[in-house]
Amino acid sequence: MIPPFLLTPIAKYLAIAVVVIVLGGGLYWKIRSDGASDVIVKGAVDVLKRTQDAIHAGDSVDVSPDGLRKSDGYRRD
Repeated sequence: MIPPFLLTPIAKYLAIAVVVIVLGGGLYWKIRSDGASDVIVKGAVDVLKRTQDAIHAGDSVDVSPDGLRKSDGYRRD
């Protein structure tokens, strides 16, 4: 049987309030976890881009034995 308290108008409003709080908390939790994962993914993408840029910059370096004797365009005294 249903307890008589649950049939009162106050219980109806309390039940609605509990449902609203639970749904609001669930929505907050979902948005917060999605935001946190987006930040982690963006950080990982940035690290991978920097790593690829460093690899490409290293591949374009002249590593021939005469490469050290070539002028790099800077004037030194």
